Amino acid sequence: MALEILKSSLSFLTTIPAGGDIENLRRNLWVIPFVGLFMGLLISFPSFFGFWFLCLVLYVIIEGINHIDGLADFGDALFAPKEKKIAAMKDVNVGAGGVTILCLYFITLYYSIQRVGPMDIVMSQIFAKFSMLLLLTTSKPAWDGLGAYMMQFAGKKDLVIGSIPLFLSFLKPFTLIPLALSIAITFLIRKYSEKNFGGINGDVIGACNCMTFATTLLICSLETDISLFVLIH
Repeated sequence: MALEILKSSLSFLTTIPAGGDIENLRRNLWVIPFVGLFMGLLISFPSFFGFWFLCLVLYVIIEGINHIDGLADFGDALFAPKEKKIAAMKDVNVGAGGVTILCLYFITLYYSIQRVGPMDIVMSQIFAKFSMLLLLTTSKPAWDGLGAYMMQFAGKKDLVIGSIPLFLSFLKPFTLIPLALSIAITFLIRKYSEKNFGGINGDVIGACNCMTFATTLLICSLETDISLFVLIH
């Protein structure tokens, strides 16, 4: 059963054709942060050899475009007038807001990923996927759609079990700061979405994943830069 859950989660949350049934995932949402752990290990591997750009390429290949597309839609809604935010979110075309936030996203990833260690990449992926779980288990759907479908069986059990990978943060105490920041970002996105959309949807969940990943990586990279500055001076 655990293998089927893992296969389903990998097929739905990544581009890995593992097979499985989405029903297994939505009844076991706790597995999402574990997928983050798996993804983090995969995309951080080239960093052991200094191939930082390959980490970014691997991330895009394995993550796919679903979450990135959600970020673009969220960006369009973010910059749209209040009365047009929902329409901007549902529009299949990418507007100026979406292009802007995507550019900022990839610039942040490119800057950060070459300045962090493998552990930072792994933890940032766990935080990103945990933010998705946090939204799914603590919010309400904005309308019928993929988000509502995935939230149907969400419960406290998912949040408790899904928190287990977060304990890896104690292996590198500094990552507790990005963890706290990722939770704060998630609740800010939830508050914004509930105010402007009436809840969350698949695009909001995908956007939260991307924004958390980029922000926590950036914070980890700044910690590395500060450490180097102290050593030099």
